[in-house]
Amino acid sequence: MKRIFHVIAAVCAAVLLLSAAAGCGEKKSSAPMDGVYQIDVTLTGGTGRASVASPARLTVKDGKYTARIVWSSPNYDYMLVDGVKYEPEIIDGHSTFEIPVAALDTELPVVADTVAMSVPHEIAYTLTFDSSTLNAEEAPEWGSFTKTGELPVRYATQFHVDEYAGGYRLIDIETTGKFLTVPEGSMVPAGLPDDIVPLLMPLDRIYLAATSAMDFFRALDGISSIRLSGTDTDGWYIEEAKEALENGSMLFAGKYSAPDYELIFSEKCDLAVESTMIYHSPEIKEQLEKLGVPVLIERSSYEEHPLGRMEWIKLYGVLLGKYEEAEAFFDAEAKEVEALSGQAETGKTVAFFYINTAGTVNVRKSGDYVPRMIEMAGGEYAFPDLESGSALSTVNMTMEAFYDGAKNADLLIYNSTIDGELYTMDELLNKSPLLADFKAVQSGDVWCTGKNLFQEPTGLGRLILDIHDVLSGNIPEDGVLTYMHRLTAP
Repeated sequence: MKRIFHVIAAVCAAVLLLSAAAGCGEKKSSAPMDGVYQIDVTLTGGTGRASVASPARLTVKDGKYTARIVWSSPNYDYMLVDGVKYEPEIIDGHSTFEIPVAALDTELPVVADTVAMSVPHEIAYTLTFDSSTLNAEEAPEWGSFTKTGELPVRYATQFHVDEYAGGYRLIDIETTGKFLTVPEGSMVPAGLPDDIVPLLMPLDRIYLAATSAMDFFRALDGISSIRLSGTDTDGWYIEEAKEALENGSMLFAGKYSAPDYELIFSEKCDLAVESTMIYHSPEIKEQLEKLGVPVLIERSSYEEHPLGRMEWIKLYGVLLGKYEEAEAFFDAEAKEVEALSGQAETGKTVAFFYINTAGTVNVRKSGDYVPRMIEMAGGEYAFPDLESGSALSTVNMTMEAFYDGAKNADLLIYNSTIDGELYTMDELLNKSPLLADFKAVQSGDVWCTGKNLFQEPTGLGRLILDIHDVLSGNIPEDGVLTYMHRLTAP
């Protein structure tokens, strides 16, 4: 059904565009509809000994053509089209290129470099694509697809990715949905089950409403793939996101609970990334899907292990076609944190909290990922047996109860995510004079996280290292770490 919505939306968009063109006195385009086709291609030039496979695969997207050129040998190491260099894949022993085609039935000059001779040679050729032979390619049957492996996941439990022949990848997100990434130039398989949503690569017009996911895109140099944001400029701490909104490469399309459907449709959004907050407004998810926009609900915040949260960068690497870069980033970050496991525990206790406007103290349950981070840093959580019947990861307690549990903690960390950053002890004591009796306040071991932490899940490993540095006494002279700063004395 979701695929039907996608097709209906595409047809509606085409009708709107053609109507607009007619209203401006322009001729309607005779270009084929978006899709994948087979087309005869003729190669001329060179010595006459080389050839390319015909028919060739031609992909049409937004009125633009991309052809897959398969040479008769593996000896072509690049092609030049309009001065732009294209690298090959070697598929079944043939140099294979994806190149743009300006027009059908028109000679396309290209240059191909061959290494078959004693030295490389650039050879001029001409390609011509015969529109009279254009035929829609038949989609492969999903039942014929072969699973070739799984992408390795070390800590995350809320998603996994299966690999299939032909570059297809099946993403399964716990309780929220399955998505099949369809390589550029390939077709959506016929007979795909209704519970699998196809994602046509490349995904380069994303609507991002899940704020914490922006950092994964930033780390992978993929912010340019986000065309629409669910957070406006003043809501971002990530500078690259701010800059994109300011220069217009990214547009504000309304927050998750009030999206601008007209803008999302007109911008040909190819994926909406939502947090689980969308479950509070299920009609919005339904409406986006009716417009042909696949909705992916991410669950990185449900990972119990902090490195599991960071490992979601691998999922975004799959969506951006940058899995290798994502894997390398995660492995480097995880390696630094894992190195702490061989070090002795400090024996020091840590409380992580903030005080809300009602005067009660918000602390993490003992099973939450933050106490796990404290343990990984070599500390002990001040509330090791704190649980409740609610599904929330935090608990509100009276100041008196917090006093009893954290008065003798060696380190206090104030969570700025909700309440805002503190910089001085006076600001802290203004929230509750009782805190003056706390051991950490008297010793000056009170720190505050930066407000950017919530928007930077890739920094969780660095926060663990920050906590470890404080517990082990490796504190810089200015008292400022990557994600924490010490509260100054009165």
